[in-house]
Amino acid sequence: MSEGDVQARRTKRTPTFTSTPDTPAPQLMCPGCDYPLVYRQTVISGVQPIERWDYFECRKCGPFVYRDRTRKLRASA
Repeated sequence: MSEGDVQARRTKRTPTFTSTPDTPAPQLMCPGCDYPLVYRQTVISGVQPIERWDYFECRKCGPFVYRDRTRKLRASA
């Protein structure tokens, strides 16, 4: 396998931004104040496997991102 073949297989996919993904975003509660988070958008990208991030917002605590693969919610800047 040549170096060009390896680079071609690892080419990063162009991110897809959507507010209406095929699989709906989960309904999550804010870890800080226990209010429901408001869904904003989904980003689908990555090499292999394809990754998905769902972006949410809390009126009191600010923005959050949920990573589908790890099922972790964290505050985002």
